[in-house]
Amino acid sequence: MRLARNLQLSIKALARHRVRTALALSGMAVGVGAVLVLTAVGEGSERQVLQEIDELGKNLLIVSAAEAPRVPWRTRTLAKVNTLVLQDAEAVLNGCPDVALVVPEQNMGRRVKFGRMSTTATIRGTTADYETIRNFRTVVGRYFTREEDRNSARVAVLGDRIRELLFANEDPIGKTLLVGRTSFQVIGVLERKGMTADGLSEEDNQVIIPIQTAMRRVFNVDFINMLYVQVENRDRMEAAREQIADVLRTRHRTREFGRADDFRIQNQRVILEARLEAVASFRRMILGLGAVAIIVGGVGILSIMLLAVRERRNEVGLRVAVGARRRDILTQFLVESLLLGASGGALGVVAAIVVAWIIGASTEWTTALNGTALAVGLICSIGIGVLFGVYPAQRAAALDPIDALRAE
Repeated sequence: MRLARNLQLSIKALARHRVRTALALSGMAVGVGAVLVLTAVGEGSERQVLQEIDELGKNLLIVSAAEAPRVPWRTRTLAKVNTLVLQDAEAVLNGCPDVALVVPEQNMGRRVKFGRMSTTATIRGTTADYETIRNFRTVVGRYFTREEDRNSARVAVLGDRIRELLFANEDPIGKTLLVGRTSFQVIGVLERKGMTADGLSEEDNQVIIPIQTAMRRVFNVDFINMLYVQVENRDRMEAAREQIADVLRTRHRTREFGRADDFRIQNQRVILEARLEAVASFRRMILGLGAVAIIVGGVGILSIMLLAVRERRNEVGLRVAVGARRRDILTQFLVESLLLGASGGALGVVAAIVVAWIIGASTEWTTALNGTALAVGLICSIGIGVLFGVYPAQRAAALDPIDALRAE
């Protein structure tokens, strides 16, 4: 009963000074809301990086041709050296114990056309295992087979953007697409992927065709750009990297002639995990800024409660004179500060949910608010309200009733 009575008195006291109460609530709400919004952005960034890691492919190493050397008096015809060939893929697969799968790729930009519509796309010549190693799944139709690759079949799988640009109002499956001057039958459409992990290109602006067809009919080359290498065990990534380097150095005779490697081996997972560490650092910074923001809100509650004790000295003296215990006075002022903290925290939680949704809906940022973050924000605001209300409550409880009654 006493607690209910104190709660009722606290609500009435806060309601008498609405502007002051609103300022205290807004300070706490802004602090909690800002922390939760920044947390939502950080959580969304972390989820996005983790998704990109998964989309890269399991235990993936990328072997790419090195840049062609520059000769001052000669125009460079190719940006990359042309020493990486299809036979290297088979040699890496057979010569590296830790390698499970190897997929070669040759890609170049070409004009693609259907009817009167045309656009420039990345033409990616690869094998049937590309779907597995890079997690590129078809949402319509199918992927080409190994038999179609061996027979240099003219079949194509479209990225989602190419489908939208060329086949906006019709089903592309079975239609004939022109890549340069070569016709291809569309047999599938890939799921939407968005930007690449490095953010430099779009995964959906591509047409995937069998590598034998690409090299003979479209590009007219006998070399490839890169190899995608899947390692059996994630813990053996570095060992596999050394095995691949040894095989390619032997085949390309770089070690024999004392030349630099004409290839590069990258582990993009390491790059993305570095980004993940950057996100973690950002989240640690958020916690620091959040602590400062919430403490500032607590200082606002402290100031307002001290002012309330000073203004209500007469009320405190009167209550003590008619039988109220010091514990009752202490409880009343603690309840008031707790109400300010809890109400401000609740407003901050609601504001954070709304702002995080607006950011996610109107920008390219990914936001994610989970129940744990919301609960922690609310509990922290309640704790701050109680913590910063202890001193004013103790001052109120320690007032001498006679001096308090004499106060105007």
